[in-house]
Amino acid sequence: MFSMRAILTILTCLLFSTLALAQATPKSPSLNFLYSLNCTLGPALQVGGGPIGTRTVIPITGGTFSGPRLSGKVLNLGADWGLTDSKGLFSADTRYQLQTNDGAHIFIRTSGPTQSDGYIHLRIQFETGSSKYYWLNNIIAVGILKAGAGGVAIDAWELVSPK
Repeated sequence: MFSMRAILTILTCLLFSTLALAQATPKSPSLNFLYSLNCTLGPALQVGGGPIGTRTVIPITGGTFSGPRLSGKVLNLGADWGLTDSKGLFSADTRYQLQTNDGAHIFIRTSGPTQSDGYIHLRIQFETGSSKYYWLNNIIAVGILKAGAGGVAIDAWELVSPK
């Protein structure tokens, strides 16, 4: 037989574990829109097979980007060194350069796989010495890429902590 104290202890434990489960799903982060980018691409160079897939280099030849906090052009300086795996899934692996309308330079790295809907989900990393855009160095950003004829469109967002 359980003592009254043991029963109260068990009930208290059950109550707190139920509350913990109810609060187990944290609030989701939100996204702040950064920009929409359209860029042109040069002819692809098929590098060939390697130990982790088939590499294709696609030159990034220009374009523009525009958003609430930064706008400018995509320089003819960079490429996508994408990889197609053994199952035929393409993953982007880019490095390229932006120049803002006020002359700042922003280096970008992106990577991410093609989704079943044909879009590519990107992880975006920024690097700049500009004091005006230095905040980009310290954010987590994501993007969605849609390929088109001779170019791509990318919409980019900054991850924002839940409130």
